[in-house]
Amino acid sequence: MVPRRPLLDHLSLSSLKLIAAIEREGSLSRAASTLHIVPSAASRRITQLESATGTALLHRTTRGVELTAAGLSVARYARSMMGEVAALDEELQNLQAGVTGRIKLVASISAIVQHLPQDLALFLRAHPDIKVELAEHTSADIVGLLLQERADIGVFVSNGEVPGLELRPYRSERLVVILPAGHRLARRKELRFEQLLDEEWVELPPGTALASRVADEALKFGVRLKSRIQVKGMDSASRMVQCGLGIGLLPQASVGQQAQFPNLVCVPLKEPWAERTSYLAAASRSRLSAAGQALWSALGSTTC
Repeated sequence: MVPRRPLLDHLSLSSLKLIAAIEREGSLSRAASTLHIVPSAASRRITQLESATGTALLHRTTRGVELTAAGLSVARYARSMMGEVAALDEELQNLQAGVTGRIKLVASISAIVQHLPQDLALFLRAHPDIKVELAEHTSADIVGLLLQERADIGVFVSNGEVPGLELRPYRSERLVVILPAGHRLARRKELRFEQLLDEEWVELPPGTALASRVADEALKFGVRLKSRIQVKGMDSASRMVQCGLGIGLLPQASVGQQAQFPNLVCVPLKEPWAERTSYLAAASRSRLSAAGQALWSALGSTTC
C-alpha cells in the first residue's frame, strides 16, 4: 500500500502567512492586501490547499469568509511558526554580520541603572561576536519569562530560592531613604521604616521587587502607605522627591549616579531588609548556549 502523503506536505510558508493574515484581518481581501497579492490569487491558493488536504479551512458566506475550526487550528500554529521563522531569519542575518551568539537578557530597572551597563560593556568588548538583547522588566515578569523560556538569563532582586530557576548572586546593594533637602527628617543619620509610615510616598511600579517589599513591610504595621504619585523609573522617582511630592526608597548606588538631582538627601534605612541581593537567574544553566554560558560566567565573576 502506498503511504499516505502527510497533510503538512501541502503547507508552505506563503500558505501559512495567508491563513494567519485572514485570522488577523477577518477578511480575505484585506489579508491578500497585507501580503501584496490579489484576492483572486489568495482565494485560489486556499481552494487548492483545501482540495489537497480534503479539509475546509474557510467558511464562505455572502458577507465574506470565516476560518473553520480546522482553519483556526492552522492559524494558531502558523503564528508560532512565523515567529520561529522570523527568529531564524534574524539568526542568519547575525551570522552574516559575524555575530555567532545571541542572548536574551531581562533585567530589573535596579540592575539596569546601577552595575549592569558597565559589566555588559566589558563583556561585549571581550566578545564582539556575541549580541545581547536587553529588555527591562519587573522582577515578577522576569521570573515568568525565564520559566516560559522566553528569555535566557535574568537579573533581579530576590529574597532566596525561586522554584524552577537556578540562581547565582550578582550584586549586593543598600537601600536609602530619599527626601527633599528641606524635609524635617533630612538631618537624621539613619531612619527606621516605622518613622516613615505617615509620610507621603513616590511609588515605583507594582511588580518591582522594591515596591513589593515596601508594601509588604507597611502591612506588617497594619497600614497602607500614602502615595501621591507613581513613576516608572528611579530617575523619575528622584525628580518627584526633589520637587517635594513625597519620599522614596532607592538603592544607594542608583542615587549616587543621579547628579542632576542635587537637592536630594539620602539617609540610610536601618532595617535588616535594607541590605538586599540581586541574582543572575536561568531556567537551567546547563541548557544555556555557549554565548549564554559565557555571559553567566562573566556576570557571576563580578559578585560583590
